[in-house]
Amino acid sequence: MKTASTSKSSKRKQPYERSKSVGGNLKNTRAVAAPNDTSTDSCSKPLPPSSSEPSALPAYPSSLVPAREVYLEVFNKAYPNLTPRDDYDVLTLGSTRRTGTNAEIQAWVDQRMELNITRSGSREAVLESAKKILDALIAPTGLKPRPGRDTGHIRPIPNSKYSIRLWPGNPYVNEYCMDIVDTATKQPVNSPFEFDLWIIPDLDTPWLGGPAGCLRSLERNFGIPQHKILPGEEKWVLRDGQSCLIRRPGEKDIRFTVPVRKRRNPPITEEVYILDFPKVVDA
Repeated sequence: MKTASTSKSSKRKQPYERSKSVGGNLKNTRAVAAPNDTSTDSCSKPLPPSSSEPSALPAYPSSLVPAREVYLEVFNKAYPNLTPRDDYDVLTLGSTRRTGTNAEIQAWVDQRMELNITRSGSREAVLESAKKILDALIAPTGLKPRPGRDTGHIRPIPNSKYSIRLWPGNPYVNEYCMDIVDTATKQPVNSPFEFDLWIIPDLDTPWLGGPAGCLRSLERNFGIPQHKILPGEEKWVLRDGQSCLIRRPGEKDIRFTVPVRKRRNPPITEEVYILDFPKVVDA
């Protein structure tokens, strides 16, 4: 897979370039008060507290899983021939990838344990801290869909034997995940062909702008070389409602919009009057 860091952007047309302004160059459209104007600028006053404050976030209990479940899944995939000795093994190796024999890996963990004992005062204190972390409920992003628990959306890629799969990530920060699967087997694969994934402005209101750029996989962002990503583990982190574009050499671009999850609880709003204008009208 090509990335923004390796592609020659100077010779390539970007998937969504800012269009030139119609009717001249409007350098500054902000209203400026006259010198003798003594009126108060109401725009300088702060808005009331937003309804998106953490206390107003909806609850998604079905998205919460024990941290132990997540760490063990990572542990078992990274070290299939190693059995954890205690919670500290699960926590340490479930968040770190080491190479070597089982004895070498465990020796490295033991060195880490000794350092933590020095800081915490005792082995028991270190193990209790590890247990507390593993017993906590978390909303992870990046785990592959769990059969019977996660809803995945699969769409075939034209002129390819592969499909794009989207599934929900952490709902509290509106994250969605994407990977590529074999259309016939539905098994995930790592970048089976050359492509770029772009985030582009909203398709319905492109004139409003928004963040745009080429997106690398989660593993590549963490510095893992492409050839060292575990088979079928590569994934990309998107956001609810994001517009995306996939570019493949010699093929038409592919465009799609990430689903938006309905809020479980209605958003908390200030006491205001709502004017019900239509959202979409005929041109």
